[in-house]
Amino acid sequence: MTGLAALRFVALGWAGYVATEAGTADDWAYYFGVFVIVLAQCAGVPLPAVAVLLGAYASARHGDLNLAAVIAVGSLGAMLGSTIGYVLGRVGGRPLMLRLAQRFHADENRIIQLESFFERHGGKALFFGRWVIVVRLWGAIAAGAAKMPWPNFLLWTITGSIAWVASLSVLAYLAGALANAIGDALDIGGWVLVPFVVLGLVIVWRRRRRRKLKSAEGSGDGVPEAE
Repeated sequence: MTGLAALRFVALGWAGYVATEAGTADDWAYYFGVFVIVLAQCAGVPLPAVAVLLGAYASARHGDLNLAAVIAVGSLGAMLGSTIGYVLGRVGGRPLMLRLAQRFHADENRIIQLESFFERHGGKALFFGRWVIVVRLWGAIAAGAAKMPWPNFLLWTITGSIAWVASLSVLAYLAGALANAIGDALDIGGWVLVPFVVLGLVIVWRRRRRRKLKSAEGSGDGVPEAE
């Protein structure tokens, strides 16, 4: 297991544990962990920020964490991480992006697609790219390498970070409420439905990914699948 894979495993395990045992955990340590992991992902390090945020929202829904605090630290981490990525991009340019792709075993063609994506959409790519894993990872670095004006970058980064983090909270709350409602209606615990929901999502994701890969074989234009 590589160091990065081990770090991902630890982050996921920690998030899952605290999501279920938040009542016995140090809440502020968890907030800090959310901040660091989201910051790292938005600065270009592929850590499971979405999984950590969803775990925090699950805890907040049960009253163990404060929802507003989770959104605040997640948004702040995304903003600061993106700012770090932007500065790195301004200094390192495209060679840095290619080295990152090689270091994290990413397809270099994705870097070319990412550059094309930014050329076509500019600041809007930063906002909407928050929901696309590769753009969220390296979009800020690409913006810096492209010498995007700082005020423009800051505007789209602040609005995109808040919208992305808040949208995940809404998704987590709705998913939890729906699972509980269905479970109550069937007179069973909502947790019984979780394996079936996860299996369905995995099947849909795999089918979409196969179609995406087939369509990408004949085209060099596009962006990666959303996480």
